[in-house]
Amino acid sequence: MKTVTVELIHEYALQLLQDLEKAEVIRLVDVAVNKPTVGQKFRGKISKGTAHDLHNQLNTMRDEWQNNI
Repeated sequence: MKTVTVELIHEYALQLLQDLEKAEVIRLVDVAVNKPTVGQKFRGKISKGTAHDLHNQLNTMRDEWQNNI
């Protein structure tokens, strides 16, 4: 048995999955409706370049913190 996570992109997809569950082909473990994950919620809010710059600045601050101890 395998467990997968699926993002539904069409409104009829959940009904299809529920029909498969009724036919005992699959089992729905967790049905979260309109509950985006943190990653989905903020995906694309800043550019990759900005994210890279922020990552570098964070690493620099962490290095400075370690050097001052």
